[in-house]
Amino acid sequence: MSTITHKDFLSTELSSLLQKLSKDSKPSFGIMTAQHMVEHLTWIIKSSVKNYGEAPEEPSKGQLKFKQFIANGAVFKHFPKDDAEVGKLKYASLEEALEQIPFAIQRFYDFFEANPDHIPFNPIMGSLSFAELELFHYQHCRYHLWQFGLIEEYG
Repeated sequence: MSTITHKDFLSTELSSLLQKLSKDSKPSFGIMTAQHMVEHLTWIIKSSVKNYGEAPEEPSKGQLKFKQFIANGAVFKHFPKDDAEVGKLKYASLEEALEQIPFAIQRFYDFFEANPDHIPFNPIMGSLSFAELELFHYQHCRYHLWQFGLIEEYG
């Protein structure tokens, strides 16, 4: 029995599973539409390689919590918010949004192949290594696939 790597899942299986979505696909929880979810994943993956300022000498309490979240396997849970809103859509259709996922994934892997020691800083997540970000993306994508019934188990 072979085990699929995070890279194999993100690079091949993710797009295949997302192709099962339609504009009318409903989540089992949350307020995102299928297109909002796909655009959300694309944006998070693309933005994860960027530096958002300089990392502080000491991480914040929230950044330390996020680092621990990753260390614990990055298993997401839904925490509904009364004031949650979905943002504006960037792409004209779900199909157009779906076309962006492979590019975002390839950009992520290409970036770290060219910059293997880069540790990007994000004010919310803190400074995360390639391995930590790859796990985060793997679990984050699986969580949203589960949200839309595209995989049966998560967590």
